[in-house]
Amino acid sequence: MNNVYSASFDGSNDYMDTGATFQSTIRGGFSLSFWMKFSSLGSGTYSPLGSWDDGADQNAFYVTNPAGGVNIIYRLEVGSSRITLGALPSGGWDTDWHHIAVTVDQSGGSVVAKIYIDGVYEATASMTATLTSFSNTRSIYVGARNRTSGVNAYFPGFIDEVAIFAGALSDGGVSTGQTAGGNIAQIYNSGVPEDLDTLSPVSWWRMGDNNGGTGTTVTDEGDPGGNDGTLDGATFVEDVPS
Repeated sequence: MNNVYSASFDGSNDYMDTGATFQSTIRGGFSLSFWMKFSSLGSGTYSPLGSWDDGADQNAFYVTNPAGGVNIIYRLEVGSSRITLGALPSGGWDTDWHHIAVTVDQSGGSVVAKIYIDGVYEATASMTATLTSFSNTRSIYVGARNRTSGVNAYFPGFIDEVAIFAGALSDGGVSTGQTAGGNIAQIYNSGVPEDLDTLSPVSWWRMGDNNGGTGTTVTDEGDPGGNDGTLDGATFVEDVPS
């Protein structure tokens, strides 16, 4: 797989609009995967990806004070129930590339989420809820959390190979703190992004590799795809995980 470009976000007002809520995908169980790299470590709140509907439900990542070694938080809200799941890269935050993945699945009357950082199964959390009730009118942003009100928490750095999957990716049945196998290991690929075609992501934005590193459109290479992203201020750069 030829990976040359990522998208650069200034942390002030840059983002990519996917143009979709992915509500139907989320309601059936899903996974999120992306690579992120801080350009600098501040003390603010920064979101690499999210959709935060203050009037309804939420599906977003954010880091508050990465300079202080704070976890990346994944927050999923369905109705009156909420998962807040946190983890930290080994050694804390730096200005290197890191891979983040979250899987969310329905297990009886509970919704179970797991977070993986750099191929390691870091943490899990659950809530009593039904994913089929998820309701959100906000499209997912990359580089911000598209919040109805309050701060969008624009991300300062680089993001690459963003993918949304229908269903929970496999991890080889490992326990927390262990290096994952299965689909998670395939995607992380020892720190070098893997071709995702065999995993059939619903949407997959390669952040410039299918657009020649020019323009403001980020082609959706997923299956079925069709949700081309639109960059607002962000630009393509030749800086990728390797």
